[in-house]
Amino acid sequence: MKQPTEKQDIKIKDLKVCYDHTVVIPSMNLSIPKDKITMIIGSNGCGKSTLLKSIARILKPSQGEILINGTEIKKQAPKELAKKMAVLPQSPTVPTGLLVKELVAYGRFPYQSPLGGLKAHDLEVIDWAMESTGIMDLKDRFVDSLSGGQRQRAWIAMALAQETEILVLDEPTTYLDMSHQLEILQLLQKLNQENKTTIVIVLHELNNAAKFADHIIGMKDGKLVFEGAPKDVITAENLRVLYEIEAVLQISENGEYPICTDFELLK
Repeated sequence: MKQPTEKQDIKIKDLKVCYDHTVVIPSMNLSIPKDKITMIIGSNGCGKSTLLKSIARILKPSQGEILINGTEIKKQAPKELAKKMAVLPQSPTVPTGLLVKELVAYGRFPYQSPLGGLKAHDLEVIDWAMESTGIMDLKDRFVDSLSGGQRQRAWIAMALAQETEILVLDEPTTYLDMSHQLEILQLLQKLNQENKTTIVIVLHELNNAAKFADHIIGMKDGKLVFEGAPKDVITAENLRVLYEIEAVLQISENGEYPICTDFELLK
């Protein structure tokens, strides 16, 4: 919908994040590429979601900077930041009795004045978001009546309605079966390719991450273990460090990404 003249990028400098007195991310420097799909992988408790919540300004870092287009996020008003970056948390809950079109309309909140209603452009964007995610025929359904895959599409449509250049998602395929996981990841890939949306995803499924990512970040104990293109960084050696497994890998039939075909715990 929106054709920005300058793309937003994300840079992380000397980031330290703590829960109470426990250091989760001791020090991290990272640059997330524009216009690409970046996947963050690693074992449970490695700091993946903490990193994502810090980028989304849900968590306040102990030190360091997170910059979007060169400006620290803590210096940006929430509404202004919401025009640049949409965030979909893990397993969001929705009030009962909310229609799909009403949920998607919430994405226009950053553009609303206190007394203003939805304008013609807002309605156009809401329709575009529902069309893009394939849920237009569900717009008058209650969100809590949808299947897992349909509901996740509705949440993504709400995020799209924010008209941002950056989309941040925390485990968007959790609790979905294989076909619905594929459905959501193909949708995100389509949005990235058609709209040049920068997408950052925390994901558990290694093979899905390798298949759909342009850039993969591997984390362990709050530290960066590796980053790069899947073919370059998803190696038996790196998986040994990241997950403490001995993995068997092969290249996909189209030669574009690695596949883990078997694995065992290190002895």
